[in-house]
Amino acid sequence: MINSTAPTSWMEFAPCAGVEGFVFDVSQTRKPAAELRAISEPLVRTCLECPVLTECFERVRPQGSQFDGVCSARVWINGRSVGSAAAAPALPRGLPSRAGVCGESSGVKGHRRNGEPLCGQCRVTAQRAQSRAAGAATIRKRGGLSARRVTQAAA
Repeated sequence: MINSTAPTSWMEFAPCAGVEGFVFDVSQTRKPAAELRAISEPLVRTCLECPVLTECFERVRPQGSQFDGVCSARVWINGRSVGSAAAAPALPRGLPSRAGVCGESSGVKGHRRNGEPLCGQCRVTAQRAQSRAAGAATIRKRGGLSARRVTQAAA
């Protein structure tokens, strides 16, 4: 059963709403992938006929959330697709981020919190923060050969 923390109108049309089995429990995730695919076949067919398949994928975000279950006509274990229906539609690449404001520290934290890879702007922001945390570089001048000779001669 896929539950949400915030209700949305499209969830009323999802055939998985309120149905057990679409999210695997821990004992099921230990089974071989072939066995999970066989057990989940009726659920995958139900999911394939779902009118809100894309919205569900964007909501669950199986890859970033390490999802275990059936979503978008696919069987997922630890956020990896281990099986799908033959007619499963292509999944959108690069979902819009729910991280916050990209290019700011809140965006970097949001990406990490959601398990998303950092976008280009947030990657630059993270690199700049790391260099600031490392502190200012110091340049030490080594005494030249002439400076050593002077100190040796004085001794």
